[in-house]
Amino acid sequence: MSKVTNPDTDRFLNTFVTLAQDVVDRYMTENFPSLPREVLTVQKGRRYAKVIRNGSSQRYVFCFVDLMNGDVLKAASWKAPAMHARGNIFSANPVEGITPRGAAYLT
Repeated sequence: MSKVTNPDTDRFLNTFVTLAQDVVDRYMTENFPSLPREVLTVQKGRRYAKVIRNGSSQRYVFCFVDLMNGDVLKAASWKAPAMHARGNIFSANPVEGITPRGAAYLT
């Protein structure tokens, strides 16, 4: 089975991370203005891109993005995403399924 990714995935992933960074920055500025800025970075794997939130003293998985279909997934662990998409980077509002702390819980 060959894995086919959308040729626009990188562009949409970059847009998603930029918008997610805005969500994090706004939250931190409003609630914790004296703390240093936390930065989102991306580590791409074969199937998933791991979005990592880097703080002053810790780092954790903000969310995973499925590179095949653009689904935004909550982290189950450092290495694996949870099931069930919380959003999609190709949607009109790609950050709809995230919070300042990462992918939203299912309700």
